[in-house]
Amino acid sequence: MPELPTQAALYSVTSFLLANFTAGLLALLGLLVPVAIHLWNRRPGQTVQVGSVRWLVAGANRRLRNLRLEQLWLLLLRSAIVALLALAVAGPLWQRFQSSRAPRGMVLLAPEALRPEVLSALRPSVDSLRRQGFVLRLFAPGFRAVSSQAWASPDSLAKLTTPLVAATSDSLQLATPDNYWHRARQAADSFPNQPLRVVAGTGLRHFSGPRPALPAQLTWQPVPLPDSVVWLAGAALSGPDTVRVIVGRSQEEATTFQTVVRKLPRVASAVAVPGLPALEYQPDTAGRLATLRQPGQPAVPVLQGPLRVMLYTDASHAESGRYVRAALQAASIGLIQRLEIRTASAATTFSSSPPPDWLFWLSEKPVPASWQTQVQRGAQLWQEATGTGATMQAELDLVGLATAPPVAITRLDTTTQLTARTALVWQDGTGRPVLTHQPTGAGGIYQLHTRLQSTWSGLPDSPALPELLLQLLRSVVTPTYAAHDARQLDANQLTSFAQPDTSRRTAASSAVARKSSLDVQTTELRAWVVMAALLLFVLERWLANRRNALTPSISAA
Repeated sequence: MPELPTQAALYSVTSFLLANFTAGLLALLGLLVPVAIHLWNRRPGQTVQVGSVRWLVAGANRRLRNLRLEQLWLLLLRSAIVALLALAVAGPLWQRFQSSRAPRGMVLLAPEALRPEVLSALRPSVDSLRRQGFVLRLFAPGFRAVSSQAWASPDSLAKLTTPLVAATSDSLQLATPDNYWHRARQAADSFPNQPLRVVAGTGLRHFSGPRPALPAQLTWQPVPLPDSVVWLAGAALSGPDTVRVIVGRSQEEATTFQTVVRKLPRVASAVAVPGLPALEYQPDTAGRLATLRQPGQPAVPVLQGPLRVMLYTDASHAESGRYVRAALQAASIGLIQRLEIRTASAATTFSSSPPPDWLFWLSEKPVPASWQTQVQRGAQLWQEATGTGATMQAELDLVGLATAPPVAITRLDTTTQLTARTALVWQDGTGRPVLTHQPTGAGGIYQLHTRLQSTWSGLPDSPALPELLLQLLRSVVTPTYAAHDARQLDANQLTSFAQPDTSRRTAASSAVARKSSLDVQTTELRAWVVMAALLLFVLERWLANRRNALTPSISAA
């Protein structure tokens, strides 16, 4: 662009004139001071001996009428000092525009691509893209840049993969895997008109919901993942000296679970389970639950006793109570513990009975203080909507249950205010909350914003309801399975339905694109201006003193 230097100069001048223009303009009024001094503070005239005083009055009148500037160079020097001080008040800036090489594109690295066992195979292809001018960023919230120093240091890359979202509590893990569909759409919007290479795994847990329309400039480079994963999914006592162990197996096609019963040793030792390495058993001590640990994995507690559920309903929520009981009994088939459901009343106390794991309060009345105390101690409280709710036509977004038929939501409570700690568990197709969770003490509160009634939703008749409740029950009594889910998305679904970006950029976006190809270096000139004013002041003082020294002193006769 041949006109670039001129445009840069004009832009610099405009920025200078507009910066603190008012303060600088007011400071320039100080130029009137040296002018006034030079007009009124004139040099003393020579004493001339005359024979008569009648010439003095006429001479004085002519002097008053003949005001003119004297010592013009000294006046200009003093005015320059005042002008420099006014310029310092305005805060001048010097901007230099230099052409920079715009990146040819972005390489977006997912956390699984930075693992040591995967990174060694990816480095050659990624380094080739870097030499072509591609910039490295994380395929994660914020798209943090990966510097050359971090790319060359395995320790720095390990720090970049630190989980961004922690679990809300020790017993409840609601953090869901990052949705790569949404992240890819966000990347396309954040870096328009640039080639994007997403280096990520194809784990199915990262691809929930419908596939968005993505530009043709966005391409995927799948990361090799383990073909299968076997892990200890849970453990619970099934007898005085036996334990029921759930072994999870996940492959690209499906995830299955197998129950194995093993005899527990009396002291800490190894427990052999088919398909797993030897498990380390630690018996319960000092009130702490016994644990089984798979090498390299967190310890899994050996649960004792049944999963206790307390259920209370009033007359207006009786239908919801029947559906809750039936869905819990159906979900108990997938639990590692025996399920125990007890009917409670508003006056039920928990002082003499074992503490409950779940509290279902289906009533218009406030939750009693004794129930809230159990939540503080670790129980999970379930409540559903009260009042009449707002009529609407929506469907429940069934994440992970793609084969289930749609679940209609016909009435929803939209008055509940969500806080920063509120986690969204279920939502409808438009993103409105259907089930939320609020951590409270050691437990939490689940708020269903609809009801398990046919006039409110299709959940009572949906075969997905037991599985949805089973996911919640498992999230409390056993670790989540998302970290071990090895099911993968078909790679063809990553490259199909690419939408070319045919939108025309406006004149404003074109100007922004041209400006982004320039590096702007800004230097503050206030200190230099003050220094120049100081040097001129020293020069002015030297000239003034020199003039006074050269002026002859003339006395009157």
